[in-house]
Amino acid sequence: MQALNEDAFTQPHWMLRAKGFNTEDWYGRPQRGTAVERNGGIEEPNRTRLYQGRTVYYRFADANGSDDSKMGGGWWIEYDQLHKIMDGCAATGMNLSQMARHYLAVPWEWSHADVVITAVFQAPMDAYEGRGRPVEITGRYMGRNSVDAGRGYSGNRNVIQLFIPDMRRHWRQALTMVKVQDVRAFARMHRDIIRV
Repeated sequence: MQALNEDAFTQPHWMLRAKGFNTEDWYGRPQRGTAVERNGGIEEPNRTRLYQGRTVYYRFADANGSDDSKMGGGWWIEYDQLHKIMDGCAATGMNLSQMARHYLAVPWEWSHADVVITAVFQAPMDAYEGRGRPVEITGRYMGRNSVDAGRGYSGNRNVIQLFIPDMRRHWRQALTMVKVQDVRAFARMHRDIIRV
C-alpha cells in the first residue's frame, strides 16, 4: 500500500530538510547562488516504512505550539530511542526535557521540549531515519537563550531519529491514539528509569 506522504519522496527538498538544510531560505533569498544553512538533521537518511496499528511513536514538542506544529512536526522517535534518552537522565542528572534536547540536538531556540506527544500510526507513512547531526546555536530563530549556555548540541550518535516528510499535511489522517503530556508528568510515569 502506498504511503500517504509518497509524493514527498519525489520532492528533493524533503530529503534536504531531513539532512538539516534550511530549505526555507531558498525562497525569498535576495541573491542567487548564496549558501543554504545546514544545521542538525540526519547524517545519512534512509527511507523506512513506519509501523501501523500497535507501535507507539514519540515526539518532544513546544507546549506553546499549535496542534499542527505539535502533532504535525516531522521529527519523531521509537520507544527504544526514547529509552536511551530516559537512561541518560540518571547518569547525567538532567531532567527529561534537557536530556531530550541534548541527545536529539534540539536547541531551546527551536523547541522547549516541554511536552511529549505519543501516537500510533493508523495509515501508511514513510520516514527518513538515521543518526542525528550536531547543531550550532545561531540565535537566528528566537534569539539566544541562557538555557543553551551559548554552546551547540552534539547529540547522541546512538540515537536514531525519524524525519517524516509532509507530516503537517497528513497527521490528522495518519495518527490515532494521540496523547499530549507535559514532559514532567510523562517523566513521573517513568520514574523507575529517569529522575523528574
